[in-house]
Amino acid sequence: MDAPTETAEYVPTLQDGTVVDSIADFKQWTRERVRPILPHEILACGYGHLHAGGVALDYVVTVDYPMAHLQAIRNKAGGIDTPILRRWLSTGEPQIFDADDPWPDVPPDWLEHFRRHGLQNAVAHARYDTARCVGTYFSFHRVQGELGVGHIERVREIVPVMHEALCRVIAHEDAAQRFAGALAALTEREHDIVRWLGLGKSNADIAAAANLSETTVKHHLTRIFVKVGVDNRAQLIRRLAEHELRAAPGFGTKVF
Repeated sequence: MDAPTETAEYVPTLQDGTVVDSIADFKQWTRERVRPILPHEILACGYGHLHAGGVALDYVVTVDYPMAHLQAIRNKAGGIDTPILRRWLSTGEPQIFDADDPWPDVPPDWLEHFRRHGLQNAVAHARYDTARCVGTYFSFHRVQGELGVGHIERVREIVPVMHEALCRVIAHEDAAQRFAGALAALTEREHDIVRWLGLGKSNADIAAAANLSETTVKHHLTRIFVKVGVDNRAQLIRRLAEHELRAAPGFGTKVF
Protein backbone atom coordinates (compact mmCIF):
# COMPACT_ATOMS: atom_id res chain seq x y z
CA MET A 1 0.00 0.00 0.00
CA ASP A 2 1.10 3.59 -0.54
CA ALA A 3 1.83 5.98 2.30
CA PRO A 4 -1.10 8.01 3.68
CA THR A 5 -2.00 11.11 1.66
CA GLU A 6 -1.65 14.58 3.11
CA THR A 7 -4.55 16.11 5.01
CA ALA A 8 -5.20 18.81 2.42
CA GLU A 9 -5.59 16.15 -0.27
CA TYR A 10 -7.92 13.72 1.47
CA VAL A 11 -10.40 15.88 3.34
CA PRO A 12 -12.45 16.74 0.21
CA THR A 13 -12.52 13.10 -0.93
CA LEU A 14 -14.07 11.95 2.35
CA GLN A 15 -17.05 14.24 1.90
CA ASP A 16 -18.47 11.63 -0.49
CA GLY A 17 -19.52 9.79 2.65
CA THR A 18 -22.25 12.33 3.31
CA VAL A 19 -24.29 10.90 0.41
CA VAL A 20 -23.74 7.20 1.21
CA ASP A 21 -27.10 5.57 2.04
CA SER A 22 -26.69 1.80 2.07
CA ILE A 23 -24.35 -0.51 3.95
CA ALA A 24 -22.95 -1.79 0.65
CA ASP A 25 -22.19 1.77 -0.45
CA PHE A 26 -20.58 2.52 2.91
CA LYS A 27 -18.27 -0.48 2.58
CA GLN A 28 -17.23 0.52 -0.92
CA TRP A 29 -16.71 4.13 0.22
CA THR A 30 -14.30 2.99 2.94
CA ARG A 31 -12.35 0.90 0.43
CA GLU A 32 -12.09 3.67 -2.14
CA ARG A 33 -11.81 6.77 0.07
CA VAL A 34 -10.61 5.76 3.53
CA ARG A 35 -7.97 3.15 2.72
CA PRO A 36 -5.72 5.55 0.80
CA ILE A 37 -5.79 7.89 3.81
CA LEU A 38 -5.11 5.27 6.48
CA PRO A 39 -3.75 2.23 4.62
CA HIS A 40 -5.27 -0.93 6.09
CA GLU A 41 -6.73 -4.24 4.93
CA ILE A 42 -9.53 -4.89 7.42
CA LEU A 43 -12.09 -2.63 9.10
CA ALA A 44 -14.81 -3.11 11.72
CA CYS A 45 -17.26 -0.31 12.49
CA GLY A 46 -19.56 -0.38 15.51
CA TYR A 47 -22.71 1.64 16.22
CA GLY A 48 -24.66 1.73 19.47
CA HIS A 49 -27.04 3.85 21.50
CA LEU A 50 -25.93 5.69 24.61
CA HIS A 51 -27.53 4.85 27.96
CA ALA A 52 -26.83 5.44 31.63
CA GLY A 53 -24.44 2.50 31.84
CA GLY A 54 -22.46 3.30 28.68
CA VAL A 55 -23.04 2.17 25.09
CA ALA A 56 -25.11 -0.76 23.81
CA LEU A 57 -23.57 -2.09 20.59
CA ASP A 58 -26.44 -2.45 18.11
CA TYR A 59 -24.68 -2.86 14.76
CA VAL A 60 -21.29 -3.92 13.44
CA VAL A 61 -20.42 -3.17 9.81
CA THR A 62 -17.43 -5.19 8.62
CA VAL A 63 -15.21 -4.53 5.61
CA ASP A 64 -13.15 -7.57 4.54
CA TYR A 65 -13.13 -8.66 8.17
CA PRO A 66 -12.76 -12.34 9.23
CA MET A 67 -16.24 -13.23 10.43
CA ALA A 68 -14.89 -16.23 12.32
CA HIS A 69 -13.17 -13.83 14.71
CA LEU A 70 -16.42 -11.99 15.45
CA GLN A 71 -18.21 -15.25 16.09
CA ALA A 72 -15.44 -16.34 18.44
CA ILE A 73 -15.65 -13.21 20.61
CA ARG A 74 -19.45 -12.96 20.81
CA ASN A 75 -20.89 -13.27 24.29
CA LYS A 76 -23.98 -15.31 25.24
CA ALA A 77 -26.29 -12.39 24.50
CA GLY A 78 -24.92 -12.07 20.97
CA GLY A 79 -22.90 -8.93 21.76
CA ILE A 80 -19.26 -8.41 20.83
CA ASP A 81 -16.55 -7.70 23.37
CA THR A 82 -13.06 -6.37 22.66
CA PRO A 83 -10.34 -5.01 24.99
CA ILE A 84 -9.43 -2.35 22.42
CA LEU A 85 -12.90 -0.83 22.68
CA ARG A 86 -12.87 -1.17 26.46
CA ARG A 87 -9.61 0.76 26.62
CA TRP A 88 -11.05 3.51 24.42
CA LEU A 89 -14.08 3.72 26.70
CA SER A 90 -11.77 4.27 29.68
CA THR A 91 -9.60 6.91 27.97
CA GLY A 92 -11.58 8.46 25.12
CA GLU A 93 -8.37 8.50 23.07
CA PRO A 94 -7.30 6.73 19.85
CA GLN A 95 -5.74 3.34 20.47
CA ILE A 96 -2.95 1.45 18.72
CA PHE A 97 -2.50 -2.25 19.38
CA ASP A 98 0.31 -4.57 18.30
CA ALA A 99 -0.49 -8.26 18.78
CA ASP A 100 3.25 -8.96 19.12
CA ASP A 101 3.46 -6.55 22.06
CA PRO A 102 0.03 -6.82 23.74
CA TRP A 103 -1.19 -4.93 26.78
CA PRO A 104 -0.80 -6.85 30.07
CA ASP A 105 -4.55 -6.99 30.71
CA VAL A 106 -5.56 -8.48 27.34
CA PRO A 107 -7.46 -11.79 27.84
CA PRO A 108 -5.38 -14.70 26.51
CA ASP A 109 -8.31 -16.29 24.68
CA TRP A 110 -9.14 -13.05 22.88
CA LEU A 111 -5.48 -12.53 21.94
CA GLU A 112 -5.25 -16.07 20.58
CA HIS A 113 -8.25 -15.49 18.30
CA PHE A 114 -6.89 -12.07 17.32
CA ARG A 115 -3.56 -13.52 16.24
CA ARG A 116 -5.11 -16.57 14.59
CA HIS A 117 -7.10 -14.37 12.22
CA GLY A 118 -4.18 -12.09 11.36
CA LEU A 119 -5.51 -8.93 12.99
CA GLN A 120 -2.13 -7.44 13.83
CA ASN A 121 -1.39 -3.70 13.73
CA ALA A 122 -4.70 -2.24 14.89
CA VAL A 123 -5.63 1.43 15.10
CA ALA A 124 -8.96 2.31 16.68
CA HIS A 125 -10.97 5.37 17.62
CA ALA A 126 -14.58 6.10 18.55
CA ARG A 127 -16.95 9.01 18.92
CA TYR A 128 -19.71 9.90 21.34
CA ASP A 129 -22.58 11.82 19.75
CA THR A 130 -24.75 13.16 22.55
CA ALA A 131 -27.00 15.02 20.11
CA ARG A 132 -28.06 11.71 18.55
CA CYS A 133 -27.49 9.68 21.74
CA VAL A 134 -25.28 7.25 19.83
CA GLY A 135 -21.66 6.18 19.74
CA THR A 136 -19.59 4.83 16.86
CA TYR A 137 -16.35 2.82 16.88
CA PHE A 138 -13.84 2.24 14.08
CA SER A 139 -11.14 -0.44 14.31
CA PHE A 140 -8.60 -0.64 11.46
CA HIS A 141 -6.44 -3.77 11.17
CA ARG A 142 -3.34 -4.82 9.24
CA VAL A 143 -2.41 -1.16 9.17
CA GLN A 144 0.68 -0.36 7.14
CA GLY A 145 3.92 0.65 8.83
CA GLU A 146 5.15 0.86 12.39
CA LEU A 147 2.33 2.11 14.56
CA GLY A 148 2.84 5.51 16.13
CA VAL A 149 1.73 9.09 16.63
CA GLY A 150 1.09 9.63 12.92
CA HIS A 151 -1.55 6.89 12.89
CA ILE A 152 -3.18 8.32 16.00
CA GLU A 153 -3.45 11.78 14.48
CA ARG A 154 -4.74 10.45 11.19
CA VAL A 155 -7.50 8.35 12.77
CA ARG A 156 -8.44 11.28 14.99
CA GLU A 157 -9.02 13.39 11.86
CA ILE A 158 -10.96 10.89 9.74
CA VAL A 159 -13.26 9.33 12.35
CA PRO A 160 -15.62 12.36 12.60
CA VAL A 161 -16.34 12.09 8.87
CA MET A 162 -16.76 8.32 9.09
CA HIS A 163 -19.08 8.81 12.07
CA GLU A 164 -21.42 10.98 10.01
CA ALA A 165 -21.44 8.49 7.14
CA LEU A 166 -22.12 5.52 9.44
CA CYS A 167 -24.92 7.35 11.28
CA ARG A 168 -26.58 8.07 7.94
CA VAL A 169 -26.31 4.42 6.91
CA ILE A 170 -27.69 3.12 10.20
CA ALA A 171 -30.58 5.59 10.07
CA HIS A 172 -31.44 4.09 6.70
CA GLU A 173 -31.07 0.60 8.16
CA ASP A 174 -33.35 1.43 11.09
CA ALA A 175 -35.95 2.78 8.70
CA ALA A 176 -35.79 -0.50 6.79
CA GLN A 177 -36.26 -2.44 10.04
CA ARG A 178 -39.33 -0.37 10.91
CA PHE A 179 -40.72 -0.93 7.42
CA ALA A 180 -40.22 -4.70 7.78
CA GLY A 181 -42.03 -4.65 11.12
CA ALA A 182 -44.90 -2.64 9.69
CA LEU A 183 -45.26 -5.05 6.78
CA ALA A 184 -45.41 -7.99 9.16
CA ALA A 185 -48.23 -6.31 11.09
CA LEU A 186 -50.52 -5.89 8.07
CA THR A 187 -53.73 -7.87 7.84
CA GLU A 188 -53.99 -10.84 5.48
CA ARG A 189 -56.05 -8.79 3.03
CA GLU A 190 -53.52 -5.94 3.16
CA HIS A 191 -50.68 -8.41 2.57
CA ASP A 192 -52.47 -9.65 -0.56
CA ILE A 193 -52.90 -6.11 -1.85
CA VAL A 194 -49.24 -5.26 -1.17
CA ARG A 195 -48.16 -8.44 -2.99
CA TRP A 196 -50.26 -7.56 -6.03
CA LEU A 197 -48.98 -4.01 -5.92
CA GLY A 198 -45.40 -5.31 -5.90
CA LEU A 199 -46.21 -7.34 -9.01
CA GLY A 200 -47.18 -4.13 -10.82
CA LYS A 201 -50.94 -4.62 -10.71
CA SER A 202 -53.24 -1.63 -11.12
CA ASN A 203 -56.11 -0.84 -8.75
CA ALA A 204 -58.49 -2.34 -11.28
CA ASP A 205 -56.42 -5.53 -11.49
CA ILE A 206 -56.30 -5.81 -7.70
CA ALA A 207 -60.03 -5.18 -7.42
CA ALA A 208 -60.77 -7.99 -9.87
CA ALA A 209 -58.36 -10.42 -8.20
CA ALA A 210 -59.67 -9.68 -4.69
CA ASN A 211 -63.33 -9.41 -5.70
CA LEU A 212 -63.48 -5.85 -4.36
CA SER A 213 -64.50 -2.50 -5.76
CA GLU A 214 -61.75 -0.10 -6.86
CA THR A 215 -62.92 2.33 -4.17
CA THR A 216 -62.38 -0.33 -1.50
CA VAL A 217 -58.93 -1.06 -2.90
CA LYS A 218 -58.09 2.64 -2.68
CA HIS A 219 -59.22 2.71 0.96
CA HIS A 220 -57.03 -0.32 1.72
CA LEU A 221 -54.06 1.33 0.04
CA THR A 222 -54.52 4.53 2.05
CA ARG A 223 -54.47 2.55 5.30
CA ILE A 224 -51.43 0.57 4.12
CA PHE A 225 -49.53 3.78 3.28
CA VAL A 226 -50.15 5.08 6.79
CA LYS A 227 -49.17 1.82 8.48
CA VAL A 228 -45.85 1.39 6.65
CA GLY A 229 -44.95 5.08 6.61
CA VAL A 230 -44.99 5.97 2.92
CA ASP A 231 -46.78 8.75 1.06
CA ASN A 232 -47.76 7.10 -2.18
CA ARG A 233 -47.77 4.03 -4.40
CA ALA A 234 -44.34 4.71 -5.94
CA GLN A 235 -42.69 4.98 -2.52
CA LEU A 236 -44.25 1.72 -1.38
CA ILE A 237 -43.09 -0.12 -4.51
CA ARG A 238 -39.55 1.22 -4.05
CA ARG A 239 -39.46 0.23 -0.38
CA LEU A 240 -40.78 -3.23 -1.24
CA ALA A 241 -37.95 -3.71 -3.73
CA GLU A 242 -35.38 -2.66 -1.10
CA HIS A 243 -36.99 -4.97 1.44
CA GLU A 244 -36.65 -7.97 -0.87
CA LEU A 245 -32.90 -7.36 -1.20
CA ARG A 246 -32.23 -7.32 2.53
CA ALA A 247 -30.61 -10.29 4.27
CA ALA A 248 -32.00 -11.60 7.54
CA PRO A 249 -30.08 -10.15 10.52
CA GLY A 250 -28.34 -12.26 13.15
CA PHE A 251 -29.00 -12.33 16.89
CA GLY A 252 -27.86 -9.79 19.46
CA THR A 253 -25.62 -7.25 17.79
CA LYS A 254 -26.44 -7.20 14.06
CA VAL A 255 -23.40 -7.79 11.87
CA PHE A 256 -23.24 -6.73 8.24
